[in-house]
Amino acid sequence: MTLEELLNDLQALVDQYSDGTEPTEEDAARMAELTDQINERTAQTAQAAQARNAAVANARAAIDAGRAQRVDSVPLARSANVTGASGAVYDVTDYDAAERRAWVKGLAERSGIQLVGGTALTDAERAAQRHAIEQRAEFTMTTANTESLVPVAVQKEIISLIDNTAVFFGDISRTNMSGQVEFPRHKSITAGDAAKTKEGEAPTDVEQNDFDNVPLVGEEIKKTVEMSRKMATQSLSGFEQYIITEVSARLSVACNAFAHEKLGDAKYGMAAANKIQTAAAKSLTKADMVKMLSLLRTYGNAAAKGIIIYANNSTIWNQIAMIEDTTGRSYFVNEATDDPIVQGRIFGKVVKQDDSIADGVIKAGFPDLFKGNIFDGPDVTPYVQPRTQKRCFDGYVLFDGVLAVPEAFAQLTIKSA
Repeated sequence: MTLEELLNDLQALVDQYSDGTEPTEEDAARMAELTDQINERTAQTAQAAQARNAAVANARAAIDAGRAQRVDSVPLARSANVTGASGAVYDVTDYDAAERRAWVKGLAERSGIQLVGGTALTDAERAAQRHAIEQRAEFTMTTANTESLVPVAVQKEIISLIDNTAVFFGDISRTNMSGQVEFPRHKSITAGDAAKTKEGEAPTDVEQNDFDNVPLVGEEIKKTVEMSRKMATQSLSGFEQYIITEVSARLSVACNAFAHEKLGDAKYGMAAANKIQTAAAKSLTKADMVKMLSLLRTYGNAAAKGIIIYANNSTIWNQIAMIEDTTGRSYFVNEATDDPIVQGRIFGKVVKQDDSIADGVIKAGFPDLFKGNIFDGPDVTPYVQPRTQKRCFDGYVLFDGVLAVPEAFAQLTIKSA
């Protein structure tokens, strides 16, 4: 019987004599027996809890001292016990954190950075790093012989920071497939688009779509972070945050600029007919903006974010915000949001500040339909620059992308003359 069942049985007997009558000899003996069993079970539970707390405390002490050993081969059914060990073994090491510490220490050691506390790996950090290399070598050919891998959690953190500052790059759709990738481009519906039919009748024409496949092989994006010799003494956490923040900041500019480059490419980007100019020089009108928006197409492809307008700060406030109706009121609505990149709306479309775009250029479209792929990275490679003794860290991403529907974006350039 479980402890709960024993308690229920005892309570039932107590309730039976709640009127003050004396229990029978048989019931009294049963009550005494249940009480003994409950006390015994309670003592056993308390003893087990004390033993486990002591084991966990010992394990945590081993982690702090760097003596905790990773256990990967213990059968799941008896995961709390290890053959050959005395007593129960509970390995509560956070190996993701240990892998991050090992990576940071290795980065510092290879670049001559003196960390407070040193760069020597503990047993737990060494085991975590070895395990990560072995695991990823089974799936990624490019890292099979790499001695120090950027932890996945760090890669995600760098990408997250890039997305927060790389405006267009942060909006596009991205995958992480290795090897050459081909994306189909939906260029047009040549025949048989949706049309009205009579009840019960088949469509008058079968839809015919114009597709072409565009291969993506990946382009290398690199940016260097520099640290002077004077800055070369750091705490581990401070050094890690410095690398993540600075590499993200450098790569965000490069990744965003490259995404815009692909957007403007004749083969990978928007259709030539979607690149237009204003009707008059040095002037932006409602008609110009509406014409640009009228060129946009999705051909039925999903675009959850809708149309977004991109321009730099000067173009937004000197041109877009100055478009007025006949009463002198601006069509642009300045909306304060949690996202500092969003400057407002015009004609119901979000306007974002993107400083990768030149003055006098406005881009609008469906960012969901720009399909990007990160083949490798983000990666960080350290080295010491000769003579200057600067500690350098090369941020690296292997990326490529294509606009899946060439008419999904349009570009409006304000004539200079």
